[in-house]
Amino acid sequence: MNIFLKLIGIVLLIAGCMLTYKPNLMSKISLTDKPYQRIETRVKWGFLIGLGMLFIFYNQWHAWKLTVCALLFFMTLGIVIARLFGFVLDGFFSKQLLWLTIEIVVLIIFGVLYKYADN
Repeated sequence: MNIFLKLIGIVLLIAGCMLTYKPNLMSKISLTDKPYQRIETRVKWGFLIGLGMLFIFYNQWHAWKLTVCALLFFMTLGIVIARLFGFVLDGFFSKQLLWLTIEIVVLIIFGVLYKYADN
């Protein structure tokens, strides 16, 4: 079962990276001319990246508190990675940097929650 989840995680991670790189691959919606909106379009595929990383790296499925905290942590990490993809592909914007800072703070909070969820 563990190997099966890791294979699903690899597929989700690759799919999330591909859809972050080319967000209109699954739909016929064209990318806008505004780089800020393009980054926001890329960010929504970060959930697939986070879910893939959860299936690859997480092994303690029996504890529900740890699983929920790990899910929140990895989803936020996937969003951060997708936003960084957007910075590389579309450019650097101060408003996007604000969102990235907020997401990193939330990522740290979820990491601390994960650390103390086992108690």
